Amino acid sequence: MQTVTGQSGTKEDANETESSSDTQEPAQTEEPGGSSQEETQRTGAKALVVFFSATGNTKAVAETLAELEGTDIYEIVPEQPYTDEDLNYNDRTTRATAEQNDPDARPAIQGSITDFEQYEVVYVGYPNWWASIPMPIASFLEEYDFTGKTIIPFCSHGGGRFGQSLTAIAKLAPDAQMGEGLSVHYSGGNSLPDDVAEWLENNGINVSGRQGR
Repeated sequence: MQTVTGQSGTKEDANETESSSDTQEPAQTEEPGGSSQEETQRTGAKALVVFFSATGNTKAVAETLAELEGTDIYEIVPEQPYTDEDLNYNDRTTRATAEQNDPDARPAIQGSITDFEQYEVVYVGYPNWWASIPMPIASFLEEYDFTGKTIIPFCSHGGGRFGQSLTAIAKLAPDAQMGEGLSVHYSGGNSLPDDVAEWLENNGINVSGRQGR
């Protein structure tokens, strides 16, 4: 696992309380155009794990995935970090609530990925916020060209699984193929490595650097 440079700082994940229980749930994909599982099975495809995390849940999943696959990893870091107050679901005036209710909100993010074109498969991880993707994910998806690439989404959640996030990703990256995603309840607990490995095995995903299991 190698951290891709071009950004600074760290962030944490999903605006839901940490938990050590529950397992992964393969997505019932909702993206238009059908499954692209065959595209994700390309032997030797160069892969990158990209994630946004605000309290640590998605970060745990991303690091586990990158370690198992031996892929590069890149963290999306907002220029303005999210505070606990920003993530208060019960306050309609908070920053995150305002962003999620504004389809045009695109929070600025730090840095950039060098040689993004080299990656054929991009795992995109995020917490389920307001039944969709956090807006920093929208900023990221609009910044890069995903033509011909396969996006494999994964998310942490407190019960809502993917919500409408798969549709949102498909709209923001219409020229990418979508692989079958992974939803993890909170941070996945002690079984997370086995759950992620099983998900990869079940989907026949084979990318460069994979540590055999």
